[in-house]
Amino acid sequence: MFRRQLIAALGTGAALSAAPAYAQPVTEGDPQEVVVTGEYLTDDLSLPQQVLSPLDTPQSVTVVEDDLMSEQGRRTLRDAMRNITGVSFQAGEGNPPGGGDAFNVRGFSARDDIFVDGIRDPGNYFRDPFYAERIEVTKGPASAFAGRGNVGGTVNIVTRQPILSNRVGGEIGVGTDNFYRATADYNYVVDTDSGIAVRLTAMAHSADEPGRDQVFSRRWAVAPSIGFGIGGDTSFIVNYLHLEQDDRPDFGLPNGRNLSLAGSPFGGVVAPVDRDNFYGYSTDYRDVRTDTVTGRFEHQFGETLSISNVTRYARVDNEQVASAPRFVGNVTTLTPATLAVGNRKPRDQTDQLFINQTNLTAEFATGALRHTVVAGVEYVDESNENRRRLDANGPNMNLFDPAFLFAAPIAYNGTRARTDVETLAVYLFDTVELGEQWKFVGGLRHDRVKTRARGFDDIGIAPGFVTDLLRTDNKLSGNAAIVFKPTPASSLYVAYGTAFEPGSGAEIVQLAGGNNNPPTTAANFNVDPETSRAWEAGGKIDVMDGALNLSAAVFQITRDNARTPGVNAGDPPVVLDGEQRVRGLELQAVGRITPRWNIFAGYTYLDGEVTKSNRAFEVGQRLDHTPEHSANLWTSYAATDALTIGGGVQHVSSRTSDVRQSATANITITAPAYTVFDAFAEYKINEQFGLRANVYNIGDRDYFYSFASGQSIPAASRSATLTLTMGF
Repeated sequence: MFRRQLIAALGTGAALSAAPAYAQPVTEGDPQEVVVTGEYLTDDLSLPQQVLSPLDTPQSVTVVEDDLMSEQGRRTLRDAMRNITGVSFQAGEGNPPGGGDAFNVRGFSARDDIFVDGIRDPGNYFRDPFYAERIEVTKGPASAFAGRGNVGGTVNIVTRQPILSNRVGGEIGVGTDNFYRATADYNYVVDTDSGIAVRLTAMAHSADEPGRDQVFSRRWAVAPSIGFGIGGDTSFIVNYLHLEQDDRPDFGLPNGRNLSLAGSPFGGVVAPVDRDNFYGYSTDYRDVRTDTVTGRFEHQFGETLSISNVTRYARVDNEQVASAPRFVGNVTTLTPATLAVGNRKPRDQTDQLFINQTNLTAEFATGALRHTVVAGVEYVDESNENRRRLDANGPNMNLFDPAFLFAAPIAYNGTRARTDVETLAVYLFDTVELGEQWKFVGGLRHDRVKTRARGFDDIGIAPGFVTDLLRTDNKLSGNAAIVFKPTPASSLYVAYGTAFEPGSGAEIVQLAGGNNNPPTTAANFNVDPETSRAWEAGGKIDVMDGALNLSAAVFQITRDNARTPGVNAGDPPVVLDGEQRVRGLELQAVGRITPRWNIFAGYTYLDGEVTKSNRAFEVGQRLDHTPEHSANLWTSYAATDALTIGGGVQHVSSRTSDVRQSATANITITAPAYTVFDAFAEYKINEQFGLRANVYNIGDRDYFYSFASGQSIPAASRSATLTLTMGF
C-alpha cells in the first residue's frame, strides 16, 4: 500500500515539485525569477529575542541552510545535525521515551530543547526537514529565551512560509537499498496587492537502512500554509503539518554492560558480531502520526513598535514495539547459540501541546543609548500519556547468526501513566547600542511550571499503583552579554547565562516507563529543578567582503546542583548536591572562499566530567555522550557553470554510554572514534532541471552514530542516491 502511495507521490512531485536551493524569501514586490545561489551563510536569526545579526549575536550560532542540506541530500534532522560539531546522538527506549530525535549539545542533553519556528516541539518522533528553510543551533543556555531546558544549546527548525513569488520545484530520488524519495514545494500568489499567498510542501520516502537487515523507514507528509497581508503592516499566516511514519525500529547491537562480562572479550564493548545482524522480531513495528497547526499574527504599529502572537496545537501518537538487544540472565552460563538477547519495549504514547506566545517589540533612545526591547508572555500546556504494555523477552536467538523470528504481540495491561506540564512565563529583553562599537544584551524570564504525574487503570487508581503527584516550580533565568565591534565586520563578546531543568517534560515521561512500575516516585518528583550556568567568550569576523564568516569561542558550563543520592541522616533519597562541568573550545568557518568555492567547517573540543557527587566512584568520570574532539568539513566547488562537485568529512572521537555509579554497577560502554567521508556531484541540465549524485560513507566505515548502555546502533554502510532536481 505504501509503495503505491509513494509511486503516486513521485508522479505528483514530477508535475509540481521545491527547488533544492532558493534565494532568500521575497516578501514584497512583483514575482521574481528564482535564483539558485548555493549560499551557506544567513544574515538573520528567527527568534524574536535575537534582534542582532549573527555576526553580532553574543553566542555561538550555527545555521544549516537549505542549500547545504540539499547538496548533502539530508533526509532527517539527525542527518542535518551531523554538520554541527559538539553534538552527539543518544539511543535507547527512554532517550527520549518511545524513540525520536535526541541530541547532546556541549555535553548536556537537548532532547527537550527542539523547536519549530521558535516554539518548543516536544513530541517523540524523528523529524524530516523536507519543509525546512534552515536549521539554527544556538549554543549555550537558553532558559532566558525559551524556559526550561538544559544549558548546552537549542535546535530550531525554521520552516518555509508563503511568499509573494510564484514558484514550483522539487526533487525525485532513487538509490541503493530500495531508496525512493520525492519532495514537492509549490507557492502561489493569490493576490499581490492584498499579500495573499498559499504554499504546499510535501514528501514521500521509502528506504531500507543500508547495512542493516530487516530495518526500513516509510513516511509521508504534507505541510500546507496560507498567508494574508504578507509584506504589509498586518499579516496572518496559518501552517499545518501532517506526518505519518511506518518503520521497523532498530536498537542495533548488544553491548557487554553486564558486570558478569567484566574481563571477557564482551565486557565494556559492543558485541563482536556482524554489523548487519538484527536482533528484533518480525512483529516489531513503529507507527507515528504527527499533526501540528500554527497561527502567527504580526502587526507593525509604526517604524519602532510591533506586536506578534503565535498559537500552536500539536499532537504526536507513537505506537511501537521495539526489541532492545540486551543480554538477559547470567550470560556466563549461556552459549551463543542459546543466548537470550531480546528485551521487547512496547509503547503506546500520545503527546499533546498547546502554546500561546505574545511578543511586543519597541525601539527607542535614551540619550546616546539606542534600545530594542522585547517583552513577552507565554502559556504552555503539554501532556504525555502512555497506555502501558509490559516489557517482555522474545524467543532466544543465536548471537552470531540471529534468525528473524516471530514474537507474540504484547497486550495492553489496563494501566496508564500520564504527565501534565503547565507553564506560564513572562520575559523582558533589552539590546542596547552605544555608538557603532558597543552593544549590551540582557534578559530575564520567570517561569512557573506546574507538573502533575499520575498512574491509573481504566477504572481509576489501581491498588498498589497509587500515584498522583503535583508540584509547582518558580524559576528566574537570565542572560547578559557585552559586544565590542573593533570594525563593522567583526565583533568580540563575553556572555553569561543560566538554565534550569525541572523533573518534568521528557524526564518525567522517562520515569513513566513502559512497564508496570509507577510513573514516578515522590522521592524523585519532589526535588527542585537542576540549575546550570555558563560563561562564553568569543569573536567573529566577516572576511572576503562578507562572503566568509570565521568565529571562535571558549566556554565553561557548570551544572552546580545535579541530582545525586542522599547519604546523610535525614536526607531524602535524591538531593541536589552534585556537580558536572564542561570546558570547551569551538571554531567555525562558513561561507565562500571564492565565488565558486563554498565551505562549511567546524571543530569543537569538550572536556566534560563529574566534579562532585555523593557517589565518590563517579567523581572524575567523563560525562556520557561527550566526545573530546569533533570536527566537520563540507565543501563544494563550481567547476563549470553547469557542474558542481564536493564532499565532506566528519570525525568524532570516542564517547562513553553513561557515568558508572559504583564498582558493582553495569560496565560503562565506550564507542570508538570514527572518521567518515561523503561526496556529491551536481549537473545543471538547464534552468529548470538538474541531476545530483550523492555517495555516503565512501570507505564503508563501521561505526556507531548513537548508543546507550544496553545497545549501540550502527551507522549506515556505504550507499548512493541519484536525484532529479526541479525549479520553475
